[in-house]
Amino acid sequence: MPTRPPLSLPINPETRPTLAAGAIGFAALFTLADMLSHRHGFAVMAGALVLLHVALRWSAVRFTARAMLLAALIMASAFLVTGGTVDGLILALSRALYLPALLAVMTVLRVAAMRSRQVGVAARFVVHQPPGRRYAFLATGAQLLGILLNIGGYQLLLGIALGQRDAPGATARAVEIRTRRIACAVIRGFNGTVLWSPVGLAVNLLFPLMPTLDWLAYLPYGLGMLALFTFLGWGLDRLGPRPVGSVPTPERKGAWPAIAALLALVLAITGSAATLDAVTGMPMRAAILLVIPVMALLWVLLTEDEPGGARVRTLGSQTVKALPGSANEIGLLVATGFLGLIVAQMIPPEAVRDLVGVLSLGPGSLGALIALVIPLISLLGVSPMISGAAFAGAVIASGVAIPETMLMVATLSGWVAAALLSPMTSTVAIAARETGQPTGVVGWRWNGMFTLCYLGAIIAVLLVWERLL
Repeated sequence: MPTRPPLSLPINPETRPTLAAGAIGFAALFTLADMLSHRHGFAVMAGALVLLHVALRWSAVRFTARAMLLAALIMASAFLVTGGTVDGLILALSRALYLPALLAVMTVLRVAAMRSRQVGVAARFVVHQPPGRRYAFLATGAQLLGILLNIGGYQLLLGIALGQRDAPGATARAVEIRTRRIACAVIRGFNGTVLWSPVGLAVNLLFPLMPTLDWLAYLPYGLGMLALFTFLGWGLDRLGPRPVGSVPTPERKGAWPAIAALLALVLAITGSAATLDAVTGMPMRAAILLVIPVMALLWVLLTEDEPGGARVRTLGSQTVKALPGSANEIGLLVATGFLGLIVAQMIPPEAVRDLVGVLSLGPGSLGALIALVIPLISLLGVSPMISGAAFAGAVIASGVAIPETMLMVATLSGWVAAALLSPMTSTVAIAARETGQPTGVVGWRWNGMFTLCYLGAIIAVLLVWERLL
């Protein structure tokens, strides 16, 4: 007798994907309503719809996401049993639900971008660069495609680039060097978005924890970190071994206009959201949810040749088909984000103050400790989404004297270091699969020295910053 899956809803299997798409779409709308009205009843409705979305696609949800959802449920129960309030639980849920809402609207943008020839033209151009320019182009391309397509952009560029690594007559050693250089450039470029991107999961999870900090105020610091991150990676790539051999001449026809168009799309999204924030007072995180679908629609209307009505209909139908495919990622995001936010509330503020006092930590030293601990515990399987939110939230709640910008710099530096090293992160796992190397090789052997150098530089900056306060 055939067994049924652990979670099965009595719904026609053919209608489940459409219902799942509708559930996550309305969840995004309720999340936006929650942000604009500050009525967290909308968050409760959004949470129920996110769970419905995951339940409808339960067979596609992998073990890690299921385990995180169970852990979130257990932690929520523990929070209430140990004296936590329902209001505190709903607040954490409200903040965590922004992540699946963002992923839902980014699906519209991803569908629109993947339809355009500009993406393929730009990706092939940045791949077919001479060795001296390859790192800079690949890292920049990964940054751009990562913002527009999320993990899909990372996979696209990595796949195209690795497909071009075998030059005619290349030795095994040359192929190995090219593989390492390509993978490192793409993984570092993509993860660089953690440090600043207004549509990144990291900054959007942490900003609600900062009472007075917003994205525009943080942007100069984020771009400074990105510059350090990028130039350090480029410098170490130049110092490393490079294979000798011919490379194909990059196809320039239409390449620069395609890159300019994609860059204009990113700037239009960021600029429009920032303008709404400045002019109307709407939180930029909410503005992002409104702007992205509009820009995706404008992109399709401006870059494709079919009649406008047909383009709008196909964009809508393709988005509905694509949304159910994100159930695993949505389940994982809402669970890990919620866990981090709940843990932050469960850490006693006096315990944080006592630790800072016993260790005699100034703000820079505390930041350095956070930047180091996040990647270290990520090696044990703790997501930086959990540890980053927990540490930042606990420090803010404790009232310890540390500038919010400094706390963001420290937390995001630890976060990006974990993303480069931990075998549990998706970027390392994907690169390992695509290159055929163990995760330890991709993480520690290929990116270990770079990560340690970056953390060392950030710690030095934090300690000097402390002296200037």
